[in-house]
Amino acid sequence: MIENQIGKRFAEALSDSITDDDRVEEARDNLRQFCNAMEQDSQLGRFFLHPSIPEENKAALVMEFCEKISALEEVRNLMRMLVERQKMCFVKNVSAYFDEVVARRLNQARVQVVSAQPLSEDHIKKLKTMLDRVLGKSALLETRVDESLLGGLKLSVGSLVADASIKNALALLKQSIEKEEVLSEFASG
Repeated sequence: MIENQIGKRFAEALSDSITDDDRVEEARDNLRQFCNAMEQDSQLGRFFLHPSIPEENKAALVMEFCEKISALEEVRNLMRMLVERQKMCFVKNVSAYFDEVVARRLNQARVQVVSAQPLSEDHIKKLKTMLDRVLGKSALLETRVDESLLGGLKLSVGSLVADASIKNALALLKQSIEKEEVLSEFASG
């Protein structure tokens, strides 16, 4: 889709414009802050997409926000360019692709960790150490709680999912029992 191509192109250009790895992480944070602000304030998104609002007003607001968060110059230039080219509607795509570009560049893997209860800092630290070793990358853990899991963990890295939750174990057990019942009915019938 076109929004993916646009997001990817701008994200790669931003990454290429920043040589220092620490600054690339700061740029990632800057983009996330901007996206978070747009998600929290729906009027902000409508402001940037409204065709009758002059480009100068949009650019001024972007620069004011960049100033407020002390955004890197490269991020300011990107945001200015998105306004000038009327591409602000793609800022989320740019941010998402930039996350991927930065993760590749810094040899990181984003891991979603879902648990039935909040994990202790010690548990998170041990899990990160294990995942760093297994993945051969620095694991960036994003944790959340889903009480319906009952216990255990569910890990997602990209399209790979490892579900070691009690909920999943019970579902597999149920499938197995149902399969056995069907087979026994078939054999006796």
